[in-house]
Amino acid sequence: MKKKIFIILLLGIYWNSFSQYGYKRFFSSLGVTGKYMKAPKYTGYDFNATFIARYNFVEINFENTISVEIRPQIGIGTRDWYIYGAYPETFPTRMSYALPVLLNYNWGLNAEENSIFLTGISFGAGYNYSNVVSDEPPYEAIQGPCFNLDFRVDANPVSHISFLYTLGNDDSRMYSVGFFYDF
Repeated sequence: MKKKIFIILLLGIYWNSFSQYGYKRFFSSLGVTGKYMKAPKYTGYDFNATFIARYNFVEINFENTISVEIRPQIGIGTRDWYIYGAYPETFPTRMSYALPVLLNYNWGLNAEENSIFLTGISFGAGYNYSNVVSDEPPYEAIQGPCFNLDFRVDANPVSHISFLYTLGNDDSRMYSVGFFYDF
């Protein structure tokens, strides 16, 4: 019994130390992302609806935080298979999806709920996986490390502009631009 009370007490202290008064940990955004990709065997374009879920796990002060974020994306994409002679020149438009996971440093607006600045910036790195759904070969996804730079402005409805660069497998590259509303 004493062991259970001790564990509950330690968990309470641990939880309390990470839930400071007035400190918002979860942030979210919703928007659209346009992507251009260049791979050794094809080029392509994707247009996706994107949801950003961000968790601030370190608060340096009201203007500086470190966060982890997940950006699930779903939309439409097309590929131009210019290497393969056996396939049609243009890959049909298909459902596309991506899942970037990022570790970011946030400063200024929306880095924390009580920021006094009217602009903000964040930058970081992570891993990205992007593909289109297809029942015909070839099946080529772009995946690899990614780097992002975000700008936030105090405006509606677009309050967050994001640039994401993915250095993919087999010398592939992906360039993304997103427009988001933070809520």
